[in-house]
Amino acid sequence: MFEKITDKLPEILKPWTPYLLLVLTIFIIFQKYGGSHIQPWFMATIYIPWTSIHHDSVKEFQRKHFEKIKNHKSADPELRKKGILRILEIGPGPGYNFEFYPSKSQLSVVEVNPFFEKQFFEKQADHPHIKMDRFIVGFAENMKDVPDNSVDIVVSSFVLCSVRSVEGALKEVHRVLVPGGKYYYFEHIRDYKYAWVRFLQHLYTYTFYDLLFGCNLNRVTNQIIEANKWRFSKIDQKLITTPMKKRYYPFYICVTPAVVGIAEK
Repeated sequence: MFEKITDKLPEILKPWTPYLLLVLTIFIIFQKYGGSHIQPWFMATIYIPWTSIHHDSVKEFQRKHFEKIKNHKSADPELRKKGILRILEIGPGPGYNFEFYPSKSQLSVVEVNPFFEKQFFEKQADHPHIKMDRFIVGFAENMKDVPDNSVDIVVSSFVLCSVRSVEGALKEVHRVLVPGGKYYYFEHIRDYKYAWVRFLQHLYTYTFYDLLFGCNLNRVTNQIIEANKWRFSKIDQKLITTPMKKRYYPFYICVTPAVVGIAEK
């Protein structure tokens, strides 16, 4: 099986040669001028169109997962009477998940990239069923501007690969959730089936992916969450493999293994 796949890799990669050369050029620029200064702009203006391809592949998986949020009721008595649910999304980027949230949701986000703030409030016109409440520039591991026990639902989607500490992020998620609140996560992880995919994940992460995108493709997020399950009263998670179109094979094969779950405080 492994030999058959590796024999095909050169043919699969051939059409992608110009794109790989582009990535190499960008990598050299980042190395020379410092990715920390231009990475936020790069993510918001160049990388995001690429992520829309991936989003289209996982959209129905996410819709099914986040649909369960509509059954949740706010812990705040007054908000519950009005049917309002307080949702905090970590690292929403361009807001691919907003369409999945229940009507009357009150949405705040914590996003490390300030370039997305303008887009966040502009998205209100596209999603009138929810209220864009707060855009907080910050890290998942230090959501200091979000009070304790103040959020009914926390959401993260393909974010824990880029945080500095998954354990720190989980600690903060637990802190901001109300008792009985739930954390919905959908994260790509280190491949659990094929050694050659894990090899590509390691190769991409250690050569350019972490530098350009701040992403660790080979992170064992599912295992880290499992090790931190003591923080929550209940965790229900499963491993899945998301679909992928063949023409995007060289890049997106590395993000098809994923963990989907719900943790309850």
